[in-house]
Amino acid sequence: MNDLGRAATAEWDGLVTAAVLGTDRRPLPAPGPGWDVSTRSDDPAVQLLDRAAAVATARRAGRRPAAAPPLVPAAPIDPRPVCPPAAAAALARMLVGQFDLLLGEWFALCESGAFQLPAHLLPALLARGRKQPALDVAVRRIAGDQARWLAEAMPELRLAAEPARLPPGTEPLLPPGRPADSGAVVSAIIDTFADRSATWALAAQMRLVVAAIDPLWLPTLIRDLNHAPFHAATERTRVDLLGLAQFRSEIIAGMSATKSADAVPLPRG
Repeated sequence: MNDLGRAATAEWDGLVTAAVLGTDRRPLPAPGPGWDVSTRSDDPAVQLLDRAAAVATARRAGRRPAAAPPLVPAAPIDPRPVCPPAAAAALARMLVGQFDLLLGEWFALCESGAFQLPAHLLPALLARGRKQPALDVAVRRIAGDQARWLAEAMPELRLAAEPARLPPGTEPLLPPGRPADSGAVVSAIIDTFADRSATWALAAQMRLVVAAIDPLWLPTLIRDLNHAPFHAATERTRVDLLGLAQFRSEIIAGMSATKSADAVPLPRG
């Protein structure tokens, strides 16, 4: 330690001792050579703080900078277009639990459109994939080298470099299977509101049906749900299914709005 460092340490130790004991019980020590600080107050406590601020500033200014950390390699370039903003916003809503049964369809549309995943959501997707292996496989299949780069660049996320194998019996993340006659299914849904059997107890099963029908029938379903008769026993279900159908329509429209005619093939890794 050089002379300036020793002088700063001695000055600091004296001020700390005075602060611990209290300036009303122990007078401030006289400043060492070169440590005189001008102050406009006669209060010893204020003078102590002024001198401590000066010593702290000097000590920090005289500290040698630490070695610079190694630079993180640049993220790999992905030539595919980023998924449309509306689709990214829909994904963010699903990640917080809103109509997340449509995640399989969202990823299928993203993959078929040869889009990148939204970069700002990739950490959250990979973190969630630790608990949902099927989601992790789907995310990494589409993200490719971006997922591996993120796992190496951000070790605090505790991400594996490669996806885990799906446990036996685990279904891949896919959209629900489409019924043979979506028109008949839509009619059956509306009939349950007419006969007041669409109670909240059936809502979970009916959501799966709405998520599975041919998208061409979504406008009809939305129109008929809007005109379904009101009844206290079915209104909650009607509002829930209407929101799901509208949200699914928004996802499909958002994914197709800016599809690039020259979208590049999906990289495999």
